Amino acid sequence: PPPPPPPLELSGGALLSSARTTASVRLGEARSLMRACPDADLVAGDFNEADGSAALATLAAAGFGDALAEWVPRRKETHLWPLARGLTLRKRLDHVAYRTARLAC
Repeated sequence: PPPPPPPLELSGGALLSSARTTASVRLGEARSLMRACPDADLVAGDFNEADGSAALATLAAAGFGDALAEWVPRRKETHLWPLARGLTLRKRLDHVAYRTARLAC
C-alpha cells in the first residue's frame, strides 16, 4: 500500500501557503499510488489540491476523471476557513477521482 499522507506542512503545521508549498509531496503521492495500485478504480479524499493541480493531472493521465471538477459548480468549496474581520478563505481541496473507462459519474 502507499505510504500514509504527510501533514499539511512537513513541519506538522498548517499555513495559508501549505497547499502551494507542499505540491511536490502530493505529486509524489499520486505517482506512488498509481505504481502501488495500478488497478484502482476510485481515489477519494482530502487531497489538499486545487482543481487542475499536478497531482490531479497525474491521475487524469492514468485515466481518472475528477468528479468535483465535473459535477460541482466552481463557486462551491469543500473547505472554509474563517479568518479575522469576517473574512473567509474558500478552497476546493477534496476530490473524488474515478477510472473513466470502468466507472461513470
